[in-house]
Amino acid sequence: MSVHPNAHELRASNATWAAKILASDPKFFERLAQGQQPKVLWIGCSDSREPETTICNGIPGDIFTHRNIANMVPPGVDCVESVIEYAVNVVGVQDIVVAGHTKCGGVEAAWLASREPGTPRNTPVERWLVPLIELSRELRLNTLPLDRKEDAVRALTEENVRRQLDNIRHLPFIHGALHRLSFHPWVFHLERGVLVDITLVRVDDA
Repeated sequence: MSVHPNAHELRASNATWAAKILASDPKFFERLAQGQQPKVLWIGCSDSREPETTICNGIPGDIFTHRNIANMVPPGVDCVESVIEYAVNVVGVQDIVVAGHTKCGGVEAAWLASREPGTPRNTPVERWLVPLIELSRELRLNTLPLDRKEDAVRALTEENVRRQLDNIRHLPFIHGALHRLSFHPWVFHLERGVLVDITLVRVDDA
């Protein structure tokens, strides 16, 4: 298969993958079809370099997932909140992870946009990034010069993860489940292939 396979190559590769799984565990797909009981809800970025099951060395059924640009949980967006509600109230997850990553194009675009106040946000991506643009201004990261872009994007990446977890904690259907949920702010470092828990890392350390 090529380095960046097209759809036809991916489907052909799926057959190889399925055969390999069956060879090592003939009952795997039968069990998979019986239902799911993942313990983890993962809110991640759509970036192709952050596939949660792969980077966590998992298998199908391990992680309940929602991914979008810059791993956002904007208040009042049903396509995001419905995933969280289902994961908590139906699937019964115990852990909620919000995972950002280094070199995030969405975060970088939001930081650059935060330096240009008053610019109309007309496209779906531009409108989606508005909360992140506002967060950059709230943290005054927009005042950093261009030669400190890497510092600004890193700080915004980390604080964005924390902000999205805060948004999740304040969802009405989460209140009654707080006693049984754990929340995890992580950043995947593309340069090293490792997930970093940023619980003890603050923007001031960036």
